[in-house]
Amino acid sequence: MDYTAGEREIAAHFRGGMAEGVIPGTGVTLAARRFLSAVDSSLPDGQDVPDLFRGLFRSREIEENNREFSYYILFPAGAFDESSAESAGTFARRSGRRGAIILLHGLNERIWAKYIQWGARLAAGTGRPVVLFPLAYHMNRSPHSWVDRHIMMPLVSARQALLPDTRLSTFVNVALSTRMTASPQRFMLSGYQTAVDLAVLIQEMREGTIPGIGAGGPADIFAYSIGALVAQVMMLSNPSPLPDDSRIMLFCGGSAFSMMNGTSKLIMDSRAFEMLLSFYIGWPSVPMNGSREMLTRLMNDTPEGEAFYAMTSLQRLKDLRGKPFTRYDGRLKAVSMAGDTVIPAKAVLETLGAADAEVWNPGYPCTHESPFPVLAGEKGYEVDRTFDRLFDISTAFLS
Repeated sequence: MDYTAGEREIAAHFRGGMAEGVIPGTGVTLAARRFLSAVDSSLPDGQDVPDLFRGLFRSREIEENNREFSYYILFPAGAFDESSAESAGTFARRSGRRGAIILLHGLNERIWAKYIQWGARLAAGTGRPVVLFPLAYHMNRSPHSWVDRHIMMPLVSARQALLPDTRLSTFVNVALSTRMTASPQRFMLSGYQTAVDLAVLIQEMREGTIPGIGAGGPADIFAYSIGALVAQVMMLSNPSPLPDDSRIMLFCGGSAFSMMNGTSKLIMDSRAFEMLLSFYIGWPSVPMNGSREMLTRLMNDTPEGEAFYAMTSLQRLKDLRGKPFTRYDGRLKAVSMAGDTVIPAKAVLETLGAADAEVWNPGYPCTHESPFPVLAGEKGYEVDRTFDRLFDISTAFLS
């Protein structure tokens, strides 16, 4: 089944949410696992924002969803039988490269539908489990209300009234935009929580405590968009949570933060991105509310914070790390799309230096947020062809 036809069938199957079991047309099985984060990245703010927006900052639902949640594993056909404790190791031995692939998503995403076929293709092509792990305060780690048009539209109107020069404020991005504008430190704090959570996940994978994933294998990563920045922070952390034999595949991502443009109807509005950019490029001299001590400690005294600081600009990366990605020769690959305005291909190439990176010219209209749109006719064929090309390359690299 080609990508376009498969996307329609999968979209229909998952319309009601994530459904465990065999994914139609793939032979791949989706299973849920629970995770409890040991990191508290909540901030004691919210009191300085108008009452209408206060629910975006403080609620039991927000913090409970973010601290304890489900992640998902896509198992290739024959990889795991819940009734057999030995099946994971047996399948790993006969499928070659063991361990699992972690798929990291983009910024401000709330549903997994876009990534089901990506993960299923990786699982089927490599014969390895693929883990869909949500970033902090994203996907099912965030309240359902944040993507409810009826709840969010009044907030859009109020935000536009308060900040009339703001561009591209939408019901999709108003929750993230409001939180980032009021507290830009949330970007780093939630990224830190994600990196620590992933380190725990990788350790569990290595120890074989996750049903269906054999012990001792590598933890490889397929990272898209801002997920690539998370992967790069883990790569640059010292010590790194990634095993020495990990391979990293970056798609539409990989640039230093200052070279990105996050203003988008689907990501964040212009005021929010301008705030993030000025905050982190101006760090440590910028003012902030009530959490300076926490952020300063994380930025200065943790491997993840130091790595993130290096990734905030190309100059800082060069000054602090030189050309760090050249050390991943043979274990790092990147593909960017020409015309990507959110994470430009040129910025990825400059950041990665001499790493194995390609820029593709898709033969169809697409955006950073939707690199594989469902199109009809000849354009649909080009989407199918490009999707196949990307995942043929990715599965060969990660097998």
